[in-house]
Amino acid sequence: MKKYLIVTSTKYISEIIEKKKNLKKYFFIINKKKNLTLKNLGKIKPKYIFFPHWRHKIGKNIFKKYPCIGFHSTPLPYGRGGSPIQNMIIRGFKKTKICAIQITENIDAGPIYFKKAMSLKGDGETIMFRMNSTILKMIQIFLKKKIYPKKQIGKVTFFKRRKAKQSKIFFNNSLSKIYDQIRMLDIDGYPKAYFENKKYKVTFRSANFVGSKIKCSALIEKKSIR
Repeated sequence: MKKYLIVTSTKYISEIIEKKKNLKKYFFIINKKKNLTLKNLGKIKPKYIFFPHWRHKIGKNIFKKYPCIGFHSTPLPYGRGGSPIQNMIIRGFKKTKICAIQITENIDAGPIYFKKAMSLKGDGETIMFRMNSTILKMIQIFLKKKIYPKKQIGKVTFFKRRKAKQSKIFFNNSLSKIYDQIRMLDIDGYPKAYFENKKYKVTFRSANFVGSKIKCSALIEKKSIR
Protein backbone atom coordinates (compact mmCIF):
# COMPACT_ATOMS: atom_id res chain seq x y z
CA MET A 1 0.00 0.00 0.00
CA LYS A 2 1.29 3.45 -0.94
CA LYS A 3 2.03 5.80 1.95
CA TYR A 4 1.74 9.57 2.12
CA LEU A 5 3.08 12.07 4.61
CA ILE A 6 1.48 15.25 5.91
CA VAL A 7 3.79 17.75 7.61
CA THR A 8 1.94 20.52 9.41
CA SER A 9 2.45 23.00 12.23
CA THR A 10 -1.25 23.24 13.10
CA LYS A 11 -3.97 20.93 14.38
CA TYR A 12 -6.49 21.45 11.58
CA ILE A 13 -5.59 18.89 8.91
CA SER A 14 -4.41 16.20 11.33
CA GLU A 15 -7.65 16.43 13.33
CA ILE A 16 -9.73 15.97 10.18
CA ILE A 17 -7.71 12.92 9.09
CA GLU A 18 -7.95 11.35 12.56
CA LYS A 19 -11.74 11.38 12.17
CA LYS A 20 -11.70 9.80 8.70
CA LYS A 21 -10.79 6.09 8.96
CA ASN A 22 -10.73 5.69 5.17
CA LEU A 23 -7.92 8.27 4.96
CA LYS A 24 -6.08 7.58 8.21
CA LYS A 25 -4.62 4.29 6.96
CA TYR A 26 -2.81 6.05 4.09
CA PHE A 27 -1.19 8.93 6.00
CA PHE A 28 1.61 9.55 8.43
CA ILE A 29 1.67 12.91 10.16
CA ILE A 30 4.66 14.95 11.34
CA ASN A 31 4.02 18.13 13.33
CA LYS A 32 7.44 18.82 14.81
CA LYS A 33 10.45 20.15 12.94
CA LYS A 34 12.87 17.79 14.71
CA ASN A 35 11.00 14.76 13.30
CA LEU A 36 11.33 15.86 9.68
CA THR A 37 14.56 13.99 8.92
CA LEU A 38 15.78 11.87 6.03
CA LYS A 39 16.09 8.97 8.46
CA ASN A 40 12.40 9.13 9.39
CA LEU A 41 11.36 9.69 5.77
CA GLY A 42 13.38 6.64 4.78
CA LYS A 43 11.28 4.53 7.15
CA ILE A 44 8.00 5.85 5.73
CA LYS A 45 9.03 6.01 2.05
CA PRO A 46 6.21 8.40 1.12
CA LYS A 47 5.03 8.77 -2.46
CA TYR A 48 4.25 12.43 -1.72
CA ILE A 49 4.93 14.76 1.19
CA PHE A 50 2.26 17.42 1.72
CA PHE A 51 3.00 20.62 3.66
CA PRO A 52 -0.23 22.40 4.69
CA HIS A 53 0.50 25.21 7.19
CA TRP A 54 4.17 24.39 7.73
CA ARG A 55 6.04 27.29 9.37
CA HIS A 56 9.60 26.17 8.71
CA LYS A 57 11.89 26.14 5.73
CA ILE A 58 12.06 22.80 3.96
CA GLY A 59 15.57 21.50 3.36
CA LYS A 60 16.83 21.03 -0.17
CA ASN A 61 17.94 17.50 0.76
CA ILE A 62 14.26 16.67 1.35
CA PHE A 63 12.49 18.26 -1.62
CA LYS A 64 15.16 16.99 -4.01
CA LYS A 65 14.66 13.41 -2.81
CA TYR A 66 10.86 13.34 -2.34
CA PRO A 67 7.99 15.04 -4.22
CA CYS A 68 7.04 17.84 -1.82
CA ILE A 69 3.79 19.75 -2.26
CA GLY A 70 2.85 22.97 -0.48
CA PHE A 71 -0.38 24.96 -0.40
CA HIS A 72 -0.78 28.71 -0.68
CA SER A 73 -4.08 30.56 -0.38
CA THR A 74 -3.66 33.23 -3.07
CA PRO A 75 -3.91 32.96 -6.87
CA LEU A 76 -0.16 32.69 -7.45
CA PRO A 77 2.00 34.36 -8.61
CA TYR A 78 -0.11 37.09 -7.00
CA GLY A 79 0.43 37.29 -3.25
CA ARG A 80 3.55 35.28 -2.54
CA GLY A 81 4.63 35.55 1.08
CA GLY A 82 3.09 35.76 4.54
CA SER A 83 -0.43 36.15 5.97
CA PRO A 84 -2.13 35.39 2.64
CA ILE A 85 -5.73 35.20 3.90
CA GLN A 86 -5.47 38.42 5.91
CA ASN A 87 -3.71 40.25 3.09
CA MET A 88 -6.38 39.19 0.59
CA ILE A 89 -9.25 40.28 2.86
CA ILE A 90 -7.70 43.62 3.80
CA ARG A 91 -7.36 44.36 0.07
CA GLY A 92 -11.06 43.81 -0.43
CA PHE A 93 -11.09 40.36 -2.03
CA LYS A 94 -14.20 38.23 -1.47
CA LYS A 95 -12.72 35.08 -2.99
CA THR A 96 -9.29 33.52 -3.42
CA LYS A 97 -7.69 30.43 -4.90
CA ILE A 98 -5.70 27.79 -3.08
CA CYS A 99 -2.70 26.64 -5.09
CA ALA A 100 -1.04 23.26 -4.76
CA ILE A 101 2.60 23.99 -5.60
CA GLN A 102 5.84 22.10 -5.97
CA ILE A 103 8.25 23.01 -3.16
CA THR A 104 11.40 24.75 -4.40
CA GLU A 105 14.18 26.82 -2.85
CA ASN A 106 12.23 30.06 -3.35
CA ILE A 107 9.13 30.30 -1.16
CA ASP A 108 5.79 30.15 -3.03
CA ALA A 109 7.61 30.25 -6.37
CA GLY A 110 7.32 26.62 -7.44
CA PRO A 111 5.32 25.29 -10.38
CA ILE A 112 1.58 24.90 -9.77
CA TYR A 113 -0.20 21.54 -9.92
CA PHE A 114 -3.68 23.05 -9.83
CA LYS A 115 -5.86 25.65 -8.08
CA LYS A 116 -9.17 25.53 -6.22
CA ALA A 117 -11.43 28.55 -5.70
CA MET A 118 -12.51 29.44 -2.15
CA SER A 119 -14.80 32.02 -0.56
CA LEU A 120 -13.42 34.45 2.03
CA LYS A 121 -16.78 34.95 3.76
CA GLY A 122 -17.16 34.41 7.49
CA ASP A 123 -14.87 34.78 10.48
CA GLY A 124 -11.29 33.58 10.56
CA GLU A 125 -12.05 30.18 12.09
CA THR A 126 -14.78 29.55 9.50
CA ILE A 127 -12.35 30.44 6.70
CA MET A 128 -9.66 28.20 8.19
CA PHE A 129 -12.06 25.25 8.38
CA ARG A 130 -13.14 25.88 4.78
CA MET A 131 -9.54 26.18 3.64
CA ASN A 132 -8.43 22.97 5.35
CA SER A 133 -11.41 21.04 4.01
CA THR A 134 -10.46 22.28 0.54
CA ILE A 135 -6.79 21.35 1.01
CA LEU A 136 -7.75 17.86 2.14
CA LYS A 137 -9.87 17.41 -0.99
CA MET A 138 -6.90 18.61 -3.06
CA ILE A 139 -4.60 16.10 -1.35
CA GLN A 140 -7.02 13.30 -2.19
CA ILE A 141 -6.79 14.23 -5.88
CA PHE A 142 -3.07 13.39 -5.77
CA LEU A 143 -3.99 9.95 -4.44
CA LYS A 144 -6.16 9.25 -7.48
CA LYS A 145 -4.11 10.44 -10.46
CA LYS A 146 -0.74 11.70 -11.66
CA ILE A 147 -0.59 15.48 -11.98
CA TYR A 148 2.20 17.47 -13.58
CA PRO A 149 2.97 20.99 -12.33
CA LYS A 150 3.18 23.99 -14.64
CA LYS A 151 5.31 27.11 -14.30
CA GLN A 152 3.65 30.10 -12.66
CA ILE A 153 2.43 32.64 -15.20
CA GLY A 154 1.67 36.33 -14.59
CA LYS A 155 2.95 39.29 -12.63
CA VAL A 156 4.64 38.36 -9.36
CA THR A 157 3.51 40.30 -6.28
CA PHE A 158 4.52 39.80 -2.66
CA PHE A 159 2.73 40.01 0.69
CA LYS A 160 4.49 40.76 3.98
CA ARG A 161 3.67 38.73 7.07
CA ARG A 162 1.45 40.87 9.26
CA LYS A 163 2.76 42.01 12.65
CA ALA A 164 0.80 42.17 15.91
CA LYS A 165 0.84 45.97 15.90
CA GLN A 166 -1.07 45.92 12.58
CA SER A 167 -4.04 44.42 14.44
CA LYS A 168 -4.82 47.81 15.98
CA ILE A 169 -8.17 49.24 14.90
CA PHE A 170 -8.44 52.82 13.70
CA PHE A 171 -11.99 54.10 14.01
CA ASN A 172 -11.62 56.57 11.15
CA ASN A 173 -11.84 53.53 8.81
CA SER A 174 -15.17 52.46 7.31
CA LEU A 175 -17.34 49.97 9.20
CA SER A 176 -16.75 47.35 6.52
CA LYS A 177 -12.97 47.65 6.93
CA ILE A 178 -13.24 47.44 10.72
CA TYR A 179 -15.47 44.37 10.38
CA ASP A 180 -12.99 42.73 7.98
CA GLN A 181 -10.13 43.44 10.37
CA ILE A 182 -11.92 41.84 13.33
CA ARG A 183 -13.09 38.73 11.46
CA MET A 184 -9.86 38.02 9.57
CA LEU A 185 -7.90 37.94 12.85
CA ASP A 186 -10.46 35.85 14.72
CA ILE A 187 -8.35 32.68 14.49
CA ASP A 188 -6.93 30.60 17.30
CA GLY A 189 -3.37 31.75 17.99
CA TYR A 190 -3.59 34.99 15.98
CA PRO A 191 -3.24 38.43 17.62
CA LYS A 192 -6.84 39.71 17.76
CA ALA A 193 -8.01 43.08 16.51
CA TYR A 194 -7.68 45.61 19.32
CA PHE A 195 -7.93 49.21 20.42
CA GLU A 196 -6.03 50.77 23.30
CA ASN A 197 -5.45 53.93 25.23
CA LYS A 198 -3.03 54.66 28.04
CA LYS A 199 -5.03 52.68 30.59
CA TYR A 200 -6.92 49.89 28.79
CA LYS A 201 -6.64 47.46 25.90
CA VAL A 202 -9.80 46.15 24.23
CA THR A 203 -9.67 43.08 21.97
CA PHE A 204 -12.49 42.12 19.63
CA ARG A 205 -13.80 38.86 18.17
CA SER A 206 -16.99 37.05 16.99
CA ALA A 207 -18.05 39.97 14.79
CA ASN A 208 -21.28 40.17 12.80
CA PHE A 209 -22.30 42.93 10.41
CA VAL A 210 -25.94 43.71 11.22
CA GLY A 211 -27.43 46.52 9.13
CA SER A 212 -25.20 49.51 9.76
CA LYS A 213 -23.73 48.10 12.97
CA ILE A 214 -21.02 45.66 14.01
CA LYS A 215 -21.94 43.33 16.86
CA CYS A 216 -18.99 41.57 18.46
CA SER A 217 -17.47 40.30 21.68
CA ALA A 218 -15.00 42.53 23.47
CA LEU A 219 -12.47 41.85 26.22
CA ILE A 220 -11.31 44.85 28.24
CA GLU A 221 -8.03 44.52 30.10
CA LYS A 222 -6.20 46.97 32.27
CA LYS A 223 -2.71 47.54 30.91
CA SER A 224 0.19 46.72 33.18
CA ILE A 225 2.19 49.66 34.47
CA ARG A 226 5.85 49.58 33.52
